[in-house]
Amino acid sequence: MAQRGRLLRFALAARLPRLRRYPPVDSRWPSDWPVVQPEHLVTYPMLASDLDVWLKELEPRFRRLDHRAQILQNQFWRLHLGLILGGLLATVLGAVQAARGGGVEIVAVVQAILTGALAGLTVLVRSRRAQQGYLDARLKAERIKSEFFLFMARTGAYAGEARLTRLHEQVDDIEMSEGGP
Repeated sequence: MAQRGRLLRFALAARLPRLRRYPPVDSRWPSDWPVVQPEHLVTYPMLASDLDVWLKELEPRFRRLDHRAQILQNQFWRLHLGLILGGLLATVLGAVQAARGGGVEIVAVVQAILTGALAGLTVLVRSRRAQQGYLDARLKAERIKSEFFLFMARTGAYAGEARLTRLHEQVDDIEMSEGGP
């Protein structure tokens, strides 16, 4: 049982927002997981040409959107964590003021400044729309991956001769669609 609690604490800590900057969106990140590995070209020779399309043409576009989604998600978490911790601190200051019977001017001033800052942070959170940007970037990345799997299956619009051209058109349309990066 102690092991389960330990894993739960670790998983919870993994969800905390990252405070350091992320690497550039076009670079390789240590957390990247492979959709297609180069070894698959040898392991699946009948699919090698299709897998090569992913590795050379689609993966960089997918990664750019995937990384953008992670950055925006982290920004959303960080801003909301700031609101939660600031609200907690304002509540504690209010409790201190109430316990003292009021009249502690320094506590009142700090609390007023803090609540003003929290109001400003709330406006910032709403104006940044980080969650919507995250969801848009994530959707685009997953749609690119989905189109690739349809391309590999040679179904629908990808059953004909011009399937590679069709794939490029679809991915271009996905990247240019409204709502985000």
